[in-house]
Amino acid sequence: MTTTLRLLALASIAMSFVFGCSKDNPVSPGGGGQPSDQSQLTATASLESQLIDDGFFDTSTQTDLSGSRPGAQTAAAMAIDPLRFWRNITSASRTFDFAFSDTDSTGRPTVAVVTIHRHFLGTFNIVPADTNGMPDYNNVIHKPLDDHWIRKVRFRRTTDWDDDHDRWRIAAITGADVTSKDATTQIVSLRLQSGSLDTTLTDPLAFFALRHVLRFASGDSVTVTATTTRSDDVVLLYAHDHRKRMKNNGDNTYTGVFHAGVWDGWRHFAVNALSHGTLYDDSLPYDSKAWVFPYVVTTTTAVDYIP
Repeated sequence: MTTTLRLLALASIAMSFVFGCSKDNPVSPGGGGQPSDQSQLTATASLESQLIDDGFFDTSTQTDLSGSRPGAQTAAAMAIDPLRFWRNITSASRTFDFAFSDTDSTGRPTVAVVTIHRHFLGTFNIVPADTNGMPDYNNVIHKPLDDHWIRKVRFRRTTDWDDDHDRWRIAAITGADVTSKDATTQIVSLRLQSGSLDTTLTDPLAFFALRHVLRFASGDSVTVTATTTRSDDVVLLYAHDHRKRMKNNGDNTYTGVFHAGVWDGWRHFAVNALSHGTLYDDSLPYDSKAWVFPYVVTTTTAVDYIP
């Protein structure tokens, strides 16, 4: 992308970000730095939305639970025999916290960490089975939803070689941590296995340098083993091509597989643990914990355009 086009893209995104999203608050008080730094950081974050926004928790996509229902005796004892669910978001807001460091000889910071907070309000909606085992849309259960989504992005201020202008560029990113209000559900770790890769993630807010972000080749299958603190959670695996329940291994671990994708580019996957009562008891609240992680499908070094 030429310098002119890059500047036009940044300006366009910045304007749509500030004026087109009335529920966003792009500049939170404090954090240091100049207003121009904060504006450029939020514009750059918006420009790289495919890396930062996962799109899993602010949509109404339905998740099918068929094929994983309990046996007849267990189901009879439950207040809900769930077939599928979806989230209906009625309010979404976003705020940014800025932390600047590593000042240069002019007193300007060269490193910034932006913490992105998103707050979702709405309902968690469960479609139960009727007496014939079919979806009963006349008796959908609606539970209040109050989710807090958080992710951090580290930026570094660099100088473009072609026009000698300073730019804030993304250098590292964390996953996202999504927690419902008063949640008791916890995720302890996620183990990923694909080919020679075998790694365990224990902190969704730990930074990945972009050059060391999770990478998969086109068509790779990735096995995910999630560990929670309970043996009766309902744990789901979200990826770009599916949302499905993970297998309960009976020992606080849950296993599922996702396909990385065919085309080069940024992707996300998420593991969402729901308390058993969220789906099976109409008297218990929505109780959810999710970890979301970025990855890239590539056989090249395409991600290195961001230092």
